[in-house]
Amino acid sequence: MLTDDPEALAEALERIAAGAEARPYPFAGPATAHLFIVNPLSGQALMRLFSTHPPTEERIARLRAMRLG
Repeated sequence: MLTDDPEALAEALERIAAGAEARPYPFAGPATAHLFIVNPLSGQALMRLFSTHPPTEERIARLRAMRLG
């Protein structure tokens, strides 16, 4: 709502997530995961319990829902 362009934010998150998948950070671990915009430990269901942010796909869906609402 602050940027008045949730689609641009959704697209930026998609690009960041794609970059993280294409070139994973080799030193990512539980001690540094909180420093990343997208979770470098994706695929670990237990880590989601302790995550401070929803998964990237859910964040993108929420941003796109704001555009429609």
